[in-house]
Amino acid sequence: MKKPFGFIASLCLAGAAVHGAPALATQGNPAPTAAPAATLTPGTKVRDSAGEVVGTIMQVEGGRVAVAVGNNGIVVPANAFMQTDNGPALSVTKAQLVASVQQAAQENAAALDKELKVGANVSSAGGNSVLGQVKAVNADSAVLATGTGDVTLPRSLLFATKTGLAANLSGKQFAAAVAKAKGAVPAR
Repeated sequence: MKKPFGFIASLCLAGAAVHGAPALATQGNPAPTAAPAATLTPGTKVRDSAGEVVGTIMQVEGGRVAVAVGNNGIVVPANAFMQTDNGPALSVTKAQLVASVQQAAQENAAALDKELKVGANVSSAGGNSVLGQVKAVNADSAVLATGTGDVTLPRSLLFATKTGLAANLSGKQFAAAVAKAKGAVPAR
């Protein structure tokens, strides 16, 4: 089973190593350097090889950076980013990135159709914890049985990995969302 957005991450990683600096340098800017970790923070705009904004950093964890691109997202290795005068950039064009994200979303939808079954475990985005077990599958959501009761997750938050199902949430984000929905204060 393919990991969603793996193609994007590979594309960005390969491009950063081989093509990134020359592509960005030809625009009248000095050749960019690797983006320092300090610039890879949630809320930071990400640009393409032409300097156009392609997305926003949503989360940085363990050397991986989650970037919202339209209604989808990608996870890219932190070392795939280059620093430019306008902030962090990837070595692909917006058109290439959007096409790859759309392809990955279609592949994930097909993989999710195969994996999303009653009884399947759903892990956190990093795979560090099991969030719950699928109790029911609906057209646009799945009901998870969790330690705090049943929770309905939109299908758009789920994706298939090499090891099964995962949600686009860390364990802490999931716990906070469940607590908020149930009117409780999450444990920290």
